Amino acid sequence: MRTRITHVILTPGVDGEGQIPFIENAEVQVDGNLIAYAGPMESAPFFAADETIDGTGRLCMPGLINLHTHTPMTFLRSVGADLTLDDWLHKAIFPLEKQWDEGLIRTATDLGCMEMLRFGTTSFNDMYFYTNAMAETVRDNGMRALLGHGIVDFDESCADMVEGVAMAEKWNRTCNDRIRFSLAPHSEGATTPKLIRKVADTAKQMGLPIHIHVSETDFDLQGCLKRRGVTPPAYLEQMGILDSPVIAAHCVWFNDADIEIFRKHGVTIAHNPVSNLKLASGIAPIAKMLKAECKVALGTDGVASNNNLNLWEELKLMPMLQKGTTLDPTVVTPAQTLAAATVAGAKAMGYDRLGLLRQGYLADLILLDLNTPQMTPRTDLESNLIYSAQGSDVCLTMVDGKVLYRNGQFTTLDPADLLRRAQAGALEMRRRLANA
Repeated sequence: MRTRITHVILTPGVDGEGQIPFIENAEVQVDGNLIAYAGPMESAPFFAADETIDGTGRLCMPGLINLHTHTPMTFLRSVGADLTLDDWLHKAIFPLEKQWDEGLIRTATDLGCMEMLRFGTTSFNDMYFYTNAMAETVRDNGMRALLGHGIVDFDESCADMVEGVAMAEKWNRTCNDRIRFSLAPHSEGATTPKLIRKVADTAKQMGLPIHIHVSETDFDLQGCLKRRGVTPPAYLEQMGILDSPVIAAHCVWFNDADIEIFRKHGVTIAHNPVSNLKLASGIAPIAKMLKAECKVALGTDGVASNNNLNLWEELKLMPMLQKGTTLDPTVVTPAQTLAAATVAGAKAMGYDRLGLLRQGYLADLILLDLNTPQMTPRTDLESNLIYSAQGSDVCLTMVDGKVLYRNGQFTTLDPADLLRRAQAGALEMRRRLANA
């Protein structure tokens, strides 16, 4: 498929630039799953397209990348609202999670993917269970995903490693490289040193990234200090985990030494501001991390601790929280924020040519409607993009060169049927729990 998008305002994205660039009256040419051209229309080469999309009044930009979530938890939306973290987990979340089966996981995953596509997210990094069913679902709905089977270990059996490795062997770099796999130990507190060493060794042997929760709460930090005598980043460094590419979710309770450890090892911090606020976990010191030249990307976390998968809320909160806590309005620029939502996540997922709209890059892109009240006037489009844009402004989402969402219509999903099945499935989980 060859697609031509004309008359758009183009932001090709940012990767170290001080400001977000915008090109008026631009054109994007997509050949198969790759960008063939992205630039001014007047300089565009001839391109015989199968479809031409008129982008007048639209902004074309890289698709968003959600670097930390638990997609099937769409069925747990609003569960345990306003509880303390311990009660939220043990009284609300864990009992319901025991009711999953593969059919429910497929429907819940599709529901999450539909929500992400609607809001312009083209790729996501996930840690959960039933990852074979999740991979099959992503294969069919067309999204791009880095999946990891959640690994916990309290008895040194390392039993979850078997499933995690098997799924990576089966699915990694499949579906035209849309699906990749990580090893996903849950956290320091939910694993043993034996398991962590095994993950470190296996990740190096298989060439896989590692996805793990780190210092999400003060409880996590204090527990690690008591168990290991060091902070979670120092412990992971000691155990060899940081010798592989690592995506570390949350990283709220960090000191300067922790920040330096992650900078030194090139760890990507997946910042989840909405979830951290909703669960009263705290606010990660992102301004300090960026100043130290740490890699920072954005995630929503699961719907149960966020309530939606709208990454635009994270884009707005990331700089605003840092400005509010540091009392410095100059920290965390729009360019840094956009990079965190796009190319930083792409690199963390292992894609070298994703997250920017450049020739030869993967064609994961979105169109935003600029003719909305919140985007008018466009006197400062850079500021509008970070502080005014809404997920509902997305009017087209393309992944791997294929349009998956356009103007309220999905090409691989049936919204009416999916919403009906999702509502019934979520109620079925609650019925099972009541009868358990």
